[in-house]
Amino acid sequence: MGNVKNGVMLDNIDALVTAIKDDPAVANVQFKAKSKWLGGTQAEVTVSELHSNGQNIRPAERNFKLIVDEPGVLGGKDEHPNPVEYIASALCGCLTAGIATNAALFGTDLEEIQVEVDVNFDIHGVLGLDRTKPNGPLDLHYKVKLKGKDGASLEQLTKSKETLDKKSPIKNTIELPLKVTTEFEIME
Repeated sequence: MGNVKNGVMLDNIDALVTAIKDDPAVANVQFKAKSKWLGGTQAEVTVSELHSNGQNIRPAERNFKLIVDEPGVLGGKDEHPNPVEYIASALCGCLTAGIATNAALFGTDLEEIQVEVDVNFDIHGVLGLDRTKPNGPLDLHYKVKLKGKDGASLEQLTKSKETLDKKSPIKNTIELPLKVTTEFEIME
């Protein structure tokens, strides 16, 4: 199984680092998702491609489907998470995976990681009731709880969390300015 710590496959990370050192273009990655409307407020989102240096590096059988919905008060059936809940989930997942990985890279054994994310809105803006209110969230707060094992020190646990505070791709996507472009096409 190779070099594994906290369930993190460190050999895979080492192989990626080596590949990037050999060819820096390997670091140019593109994550892709596509959606199809299911009616009402529901959409089926497919995640099946990950490109590195312009090439899809995911096997064809790796194909995930997510269903997105809205709560009843926003016109949906409330049968699946809404987009904001998926963003909160993405941050939870990123922080959890990143802390586990950092701890493994730093030689720190973990017993437990818990992450809670709160995204706060004033939906006046979203509903068009008050144009002075933002359409997006007012703020976001997350709480991390860590439990080390085998004598993991406070300093080691803190380093694993604080390093990720600076490096989390999802946290950075949410809080940093991001150039967004769009295309529009009428289907026949």
